[in-house]
Amino acid sequence: MDKSYEITELTKDKMADYNIKAVFLGNSGVGKTSIIKYELENKFLPGIITNVFDYSSKKCKINDKIIHLQIWDLCGDETYDKITTNFYRAALCFFVVFSLTDKNSFFNLDKWINRIKNEPQSLSPIIILIGNKKDIIDDRKITKEEIEDFKIRNNIDCYFETSAKSGEAIHELFKEVIKKLYIKFIEPTLSEVYSITSSQSTSQSILTPCADDSEKCKVCDCIVF
Repeated sequence: MDKSYEITELTKDKMADYNIKAVFLGNSGVGKTSIIKYELENKFLPGIITNVFDYSSKKCKINDKIIHLQIWDLCGDETYDKITTNFYRAALCFFVVFSLTDKNSFFNLDKWINRIKNEPQSLSPIIILIGNKKDIIDDRKITKEEIEDFKIRNNIDCYFETSAKSGEAIHELFKEVIKKLYIKFIEPTLSEVYSITSSQSTSQSILTPCADDSEKCKVCDCIVF
């Protein structure tokens, strides 16, 4: 029988137990920013102007632990690759987004996945694949067979088809990600066995909450977790 995980939204003024860095990747125009905005504001915001990078965050309580998800939305323009790859460091979750209506954005997924795999990480991050613009049914260019093959080849943790316009599957997506992060990175550390056997350096890097839980956190070294 599957364990139950109760997830609730929290206001930002709540102190977090864990700060987790998450990064959105994908070609320009696939809807990365719109997905984030829909999750945070519960509405579609058309005509969003994206920067080289944007920062936002959300807090959730899962069981009795509060997670502060620090979300970095990176520009997909290759012109800024040298800048944006700096933000991969110490991310525990990557959202890799393509458009179901754009073959090129799907073909470029290999590039984004390879960059994640080539980035030295102390922990193996969770990789979430998102096929956005599901609402444009008549213009779908990517088959389910192609997506399934890509998922298997790249050991994708989970896949969601979303619409940033209608909001389809977006809230479910974030809840599933919070659950996966909790199960993989937090739940094991709560056991007595882990506490005894884990190294001091690992414990400090993973378990210690950010010294500053305010917005300043986004520009200091404690952003990593």
